[in-house]
Amino acid sequence: MSEHRTAFVFPAFTSDYADHPGRNMSGFAKHFEELLHEASVLSDPGLAGFDFNGATFPDDELRTQYLTFIYSCAAASVLREQGTVPFLSAGYSMGIYAALVDAGSISFGTGLKLIEIAYRCLKESLHGRNFGMGALIGLDRKDIQNIIDHDTLRVEITNQNASHSFVVSGFREDIRRLMLLATEEGALHTRDLSVSVPYHSGHLEEGAMDFARRTGHLETGPTKTPVISLIDQVFLSSPEIIRRELTRNLYHPLNWLETMKVMLENDIIEFIECGASKGLVKNARFIEGEYRFNTLNSPARL
Repeated sequence: MSEHRTAFVFPAFTSDYADHPGRNMSGFAKHFEELLHEASVLSDPGLAGFDFNGATFPDDELRTQYLTFIYSCAAASVLREQGTVPFLSAGYSMGIYAALVDAGSISFGTGLKLIEIAYRCLKESLHGRNFGMGALIGLDRKDIQNIIDHDTLRVEITNQNASHSFVVSGFREDIRRLMLLATEEGALHTRDLSVSVPYHSGHLEEGAMDFARRTGHLETGPTKTPVISLIDQVFLSSPEIIRRELTRNLYHPLNWLETMKVMLENDIIEFIECGASKGLVKNARFIEGEYRFNTLNSPARL
């Protein structure tokens, strides 16, 4: 390998900031406050009340998405200022918006609009029905699918994080039933993800098409650094491909494990999770390869 190749990875939403990795990172607080102010002006005045030690809006899904996006954009900006430039990047689930901002495809303001429109379109398309998402560790894909099929559960496998780590989406009552049956089958851990939208499932196709119609006027440009699709692991480049990906990302299953494999095949040796969570770092323990997976508070970046 002739060069040190780094990838930025952008997580989905989090509302836990108790031990966030950017807290001691030089320059992070300034960038975050500037973007928080901009977002409060452009999208939601209530965001101005955010406080890492107080008002974090844990029960407000839309504000949680805004804040995760703001945090990720601030983190990537600081890393670039410090001289860390990614060879490529990936956005995990709704992390795609921050990935595209960092890659120069969309503006920060456009990212905020995409998040809001997606959330409202998807919620409207559910017509008040009770949906959710869950995480399962310890079973393989076939085991989970067999449980779903046997009990005719209205649930889909919507992401694979590792060989025995999956995310599922569907009707909440069926998600809960699946968690119980999976535990009986030998799952090591199950968790309700506490969201009301079944992201990346076919239930959202109607809402995704509405999103495409409502966002067609928003400006999207080519990426300056490659962004990899979590759906089919191709590199997103042209505005047309990116707009298609933004729509598909809402209702099509993802595969983080396969995305990691492709990034490793492209000689990435360092991954940096550009966000307040450490979920992708923790998940990397179960993916084989010669690489480092860091948060923002690694010693070299403080």
